[in-house]
Amino acid sequence: MDPGSVPTGREAHALDASSGHVSAKDLVGEYAAECKRRPPSSTLGHLGREIKNLLEEDFSPGDIRRALVILRTKGLSPSVLPSLVNQVVNASPASGSPAGASASGAGPWASTTSSYTPYLNPTSAPTTFGGSL
Repeated sequence: MDPGSVPTGREAHALDASSGHVSAKDLVGEYAAECKRRPPSSTLGHLGREIKNLLEEDFSPGDIRRALVILRTKGLSPSVLPSLVNQVVNASPASGSPAGASASGAGPWASTTSSYTPYLNPTSAPTTFGGSL
């Protein structure tokens, strides 16, 4: 800072990607910044404790960030964050699903086409009121 300049406030520290150290406080700050309105402090405190536990268990900050996006978009409780991190880490990729598998879990043997065939009368179409009056 120059000797004649006026301080404008505290500078926000930039996260250095090379340092590799991200704290729970950093992740909670990122989460709160992405919200439309700042969540209640009790929610942020709970979220901070969950994030701290996950970081202590050596989950990567990137995986936690992806889980936080899901948490924020669905409006879920911070207590489900460990489950969301597990989902992010252990979910099988959609592109690796077997061919023909369906959302119902019917498996590859399930037909992808409809087996329903409507009844078609083999006779010609009737004229008005059955053809005769």
